Parts: sequence; C-alpha cells; structure tokens
Amino acid sequence: MRPVRSIALAVGVLVTMASCSSTEPAEMTLDEATVAFYLSAETFESNGAAEKLPGYLVLAKADGGSRMIETKGMNEAHIAWAENELFFSDEERDYLLGKNGLVSFENRKSGLQQSAFALPDGKGFVAIYNDGMSGDGYSNQVAVTTSTGSRLYQVEGNYYMNASCGGALYGIATQSGRHFPASAQVPGMRSKADPAAEPELLSRLYPPAEGREKTIAWRAAFDAADHNRHVPCHDGVITFLSDYADGDGTPHLTVVRWDTRTGEYREQPLVDAQGRPIGEELVKPEEFSAKSYDARAIRGGRLEWLSADGRIMSTEIASGVTKPRFDTGFVTGDGSAGQVAFTDRSIHVIHEVFDGKTPVKIKRFDRISGDLVAETTVPGTTDRLGLKYNLRGMAVPPSA
Repeated sequence: MRPVRSIALAVGVLVTMASCSSTEPAEMTLDEATVAFYLSAETFESNGAAEKLPGYLVLAKADGGSRMIETKGMNEAHIAWAENELFFSDEERDYLLGKNGLVSFENRKSGLQQSAFALPDGKGFVAIYNDGMSGDGYSNQVAVTTSTGSRLYQVEGNYYMNASCGGALYGIATQSGRHFPASAQVPGMRSKADPAAEPELLSRLYPPAEGREKTIAWRAAFDAADHNRHVPCHDGVITFLSDYADGDGTPHLTVVRWDTRTGEYREQPLVDAQGRPIGEELVKPEEFSAKSYDARAIRGGRLEWLSADGRIMSTEIASGVTKPRFDTGFVTGDGSAGQVAFTDRSIHVIHEVFDGKTPVKIKRFDRISGDLVAETTVPGTTDRLGLKYNLRGMAVPPSA
C-alpha cells in the first residue's frame, strides 16, 4: 500500500489519493475548517473524446485559507458533516476525514450523486447515487460507509429528494422505474393532461427491506420540479417545497408534509401575508426551482430557504404564508449560483460566479437576527482549476 501524497501549494494543500485504502497524516484534519465544498468537473470534450477530470474537496477556514483534496471526481457531489467527521466520495472510493486524518475505502459506483447524510450517534453515513435507466427500470445506488468500510446496494426508482428520519433514509422519486405500473391501482395517480407523466413515490431506502427499497405511498404530483436533494424530517414527517402540476395540468407552488409512517400527505399553497398566491414581487415562478435549503431548514414551525434573488425566505408550514426575512446579496442566475446551509445558530450562504476569476465567497448570518456575522473569500480555486469546475455540494459543522 502506498501512502497518500501531500503537495504544498501557494494556497492550501492539494492531496492526491493513492489507489488503495489509506490514512492521511494527522495534519490533514478538520481543525479550523468552517466550510467544506466540492468542485466537480463539467463534461469536457478534448479532440472529440470526453476528458476524465478529477474533483476537489475544498476545506475553507475563516480567514480564507483553504486546503484541497483531489479525488477521481463525482458529478453533483454532496458532502455530509457529522460533529467530528466529514464524508465525501468519488466514483471509486468513499472518504472519511476526522480526528485520525483521512481514510478511504474502495467503493465503485455511479458518478452522479443525489445526496449524503450523517447517521445519528456516529453510526456512519449513507449516500444516494443515480445509476440511470435500464430497460423499463430506473436504478439508484445506496452506499453505507462506517469506520470499517463501505457497502453498496441497488434500489428501484430515481430518488431526487432525500430525508433522514431518525436514522432511516427516505427518498421521493419523480421517476419510479418498475414501480410505475403499480401506481395505476391508486385513485388519482394518472395525469389527464399527460398520461405518461409519473406521480411522486415515497420509499424507505435505508435500512433496506430484504436488500431493497420499501415503497410507502404515492403523491399525485406530476412534472414535479422538487429536486432539493436534502429536505427536513421531524417526527417521521418530511417537509418540502413543491412545484408541480396536478392531474388536470394545473400548476401549484406548495409546502408539503408527507408522513413516512402512514403515507398520508398534506399541503398548503404558498401565499403572501395577505393570503394571496405568491406572485412576481415575492417569488418569480420561473425562478422557484433555483431555491436552496437543506435538512435543517425548519425553525419555529417555518421552513426557511434561499431564493434565486438572494433573499432568505420564511414559509409557515401550517398556512403556507411566505415572507422575506433578509437579503444575502448573493444572486443565482445564468452567470452565478448560491447554496445555503442551516444550523441551529447560523445560516451559511456560499456563492460562485462563472467567470473564471471571481473567488468563491461565503457569508455567515445569525439565524435569529439575520445579522451578518462573518464574510469569507476563498482565493485561488478558480485561478488554479479554471472554468472546467463548478461548485457543487457544501457542508458546515453541525454546531457552527
């Protein structure tokens, strides 16, 4: 077994992974890191052939210093941060970065990730990967990683949204694969506007039921743009924002509560403070799909989220009433993108501009007051890696 090599750079450290299971020296830890994010390569053609590019996990400090860990790459990568350990992956390996340094395990899988979650009580991590269509089916992969290794199994369906409910991982699929014919037996689960459109499927993905997913229930939401990868779950109820068409083709913007124990769901239309459907001044419908929130987005009966125009919004779950809280100053559009991560104390927003020169910027706001607490610029990443890379998943310490 060859040890992992550490290569000093002008800004930070680039770590090139060896080809076997390995542990990184003690200096490669989470100490002083305030934010982690993953840089994934875009599809890149060179001389008519696709070029295989690596990916990079970036550990950023409050002063803007950073370290980078090079991997084999993962499209739409996601990261999970437990109290003292960080999980990330590439197509060939899973990685745990903690007090004992960096450890990796071989786990060959799809190169398109859906989500990543820390399991309760330090029991490891679970992540979902998109394995694509096969005949009349659609498969995802579930990877479970602990301090002793990784294991992988297949599930049927394409579970874009995922939620961790007391140690069980649930997925909401907009493409149900071989499960789709069964939905015809449930009243209302066929669209009159588009008979080929699929309703949403709720399944338990982990722990597996006899090595497979356990289907729970269907929801009559068609052409759903419900693709926020990590959504909240409290007391067995998953809560998320939904942009979909009903069976008649009528569009809806709602906040949904889906009970994983009974399969029943309730939803409220998103309205403004006067009870009117949200309109252009509050949220532009065409920009709604660019919203960002995560599994810790609920506070005081409200789901908080980052809108495309840079404002932190607050939706009362029981009524659907949606109000702006404050402006982060980070806009998502054709030339830029923002993501948000919530903790009990803070709201962290990360922003990139697709111009090949603007540094990644991070702001931390007090969750209660909305006051700006800290602002960090991470230099060097765009200069070093160029336009072939985009910022994908991000994570912050749970107690930040």
